[in-house]
Amino acid sequence: MKTFCCVAIVTLCFVCSAHAASVYSGCATPPTTFRHVWYFDPVNGKTNAAGGNGSQAAPWNNLQALIQAEPGYSYPLLTSAPYRQVPVPGQPAVTQTGPNAGPIQPGDEILLMSGNYGDVFIGGLTAEVANTDFVTVAAAPGQTPVLTSLFVGETNAWVFNGLKVQSLQPAARSGNALLQIKDAGASLPTSDIVLVNMTVSSADSTAGWSQALWVANARNGFSAISTTGGANTKCVSFSGSHIANVRNGAVLFANQTLFSNNQIDHFGDDGIDYAANNLAITKNNLHDNLDIGDGNHEDAMQGQIGSLAAGSTVNRFQNIFIDSNLIVRQTDPALSFPTVLQGIDAFDSDWTNVTVTNNVVITSACWGIAFSSIHNGLIANNTVAEDGLVATQGCVANVAVGDTTHQGSSSNNVVMRNNLASQVQITTPVTSVEADHNVAMTAGFSPTLVMYVNGVVQFFGKPGAYPNSNIIDAGGPKSEFVNFNPATLTYNLMLKAGAQAIGAATATGAPTLDIFAVPRSAPYTAGAYGYPY
Repeated sequence: MKTFCCVAIVTLCFVCSAHAASVYSGCATPPTTFRHVWYFDPVNGKTNAAGGNGSQAAPWNNLQALIQAEPGYSYPLLTSAPYRQVPVPGQPAVTQTGPNAGPIQPGDEILLMSGNYGDVFIGGLTAEVANTDFVTVAAAPGQTPVLTSLFVGETNAWVFNGLKVQSLQPAARSGNALLQIKDAGASLPTSDIVLVNMTVSSADSTAGWSQALWVANARNGFSAISTTGGANTKCVSFSGSHIANVRNGAVLFANQTLFSNNQIDHFGDDGIDYAANNLAITKNNLHDNLDIGDGNHEDAMQGQIGSLAAGSTVNRFQNIFIDSNLIVRQTDPALSFPTVLQGIDAFDSDWTNVTVTNNVVITSACWGIAFSSIHNGLIANNTVAEDGLVATQGCVANVAVGDTTHQGSSSNNVVMRNNLASQVQITTPVTSVEADHNVAMTAGFSPTLVMYVNGVVQFFGKPGAYPNSNIIDAGGPKSEFVNFNPATLTYNLMLKAGAQAIGAATATGAPTLDIFAVPRSAPYTAGAYGYPY
């Protein structure tokens, strides 16, 4: 049996009401104390010229004045923000930084009072806003600041905490996410951007929207995108946040990105698209996808092509860690336009050092968890169940490893272990792709187990034990789970006493913790949940 290591990450909290900041391993960690605290209030605040000084008693009124001279502010309020001034009338403007600007400095906290701050751009345009310490922008206690949109680029070391970002989609914003992180090339990079406790949506409610209104009104949620190569935007963290009523939920195209402890629901296209190196996608809850009629093929998490370098035909990504996520196609009985939803997959690009563990997927789709062109991979202790509510001809939700993506090379050195799924299959003849200690649930569908034995594909459908300690359970989901009731959209996929998945797994080369971060112990279980609790 092969064994694999997980990608290292730093996470400071699992699920918290006020989620602590988390970052990808090796990225800068934000402080918890601050040099000075400043206040903004778009309703009752004032400009510098009108007597605002950033105190709680006399807050400023314009958040954009942080990084550029706005009316009533003769210079940016942040010392590290370059700005242009004309020292001699008629002479060209020059870019200056340092003691002439201010008074806000890196290491300070900025607290926002309730109100709408409009479109906020945090970036350098022609010069990087280079911070020596984090600048923290947070909701003041008990306050609900709202931004129409937030763009962060050509800068480093920012924390955004507890902000609401919301607006509909006029034509000018049709290609933009509500919250964007991006660089302007290698000379204007972006790094160490931390977002926590954010609320991102097109609108609070989309009740009554037609498919045409969805296409016309809904924004994309969050994007972290690097220019070609993935390293010009890096060390982005998005955690403890809620994205809802959007088209795409999140786009993760920047290296060293952590996306953790978030909820994405009522989304009209993909939940998470990813295409970068060193990604950790953990402990997220995705549910209630809908077909908005734009022709998109819905995926909860999909590996994408990404930005190709000149002359390149394939991106080769590495170090992808997808762990302890919960994906449920439908929980809302009033959901408009329910549709099939593929779970966690990659059908483009090439993927090395991939770990997919402890995830739960409940859906109507062929591909529950499916990867091709995957190398040195571990797909283990996942639970995938077919809800049967949307017709998918000739297939059920499976855990699968295929041969090649549209651009990549044949999968190799992959282990599928301890998975509990409606179907388990290998569709590549490469002998280093192995399946062991998996439990497949027939639920009336055959073949339930597809694998290669001595280089020959085998199709198994009858209950029983098969090579490499794989099992087919005749009872289906209701024989395994505490509650599995698609008719009422109620699910508890913890294992019930007597489930065949209990004791069917191996501890060798498998995750030591389950989806609840509880240490696994004998009897070792297939699927995301340990037993007993």
